Amino acid sequence: MSEHKGDTIPCVGCEVTGCKYNTIDRRCCATEIHVRSEKAENKGETYCSTFCPRGCC
Repeated sequence: MSEHKGDTIPCVGCEVTGCKYNTIDRRCCATEIHVRSEKAENKGETYCSTFCPRGCC
């Protein structure tokens, strides 16, 4: 189901089905990931800046 053909990053799951790097088995297949938030104090304040909507990138 992923548009990106590559290996998954070991142990990195992804529930964001609208991201082109999300595989059918809910793994991230980006070559690298970036999780950002300069002042995060809990997981709800972080986000994956590697996210790319399916069909747009």
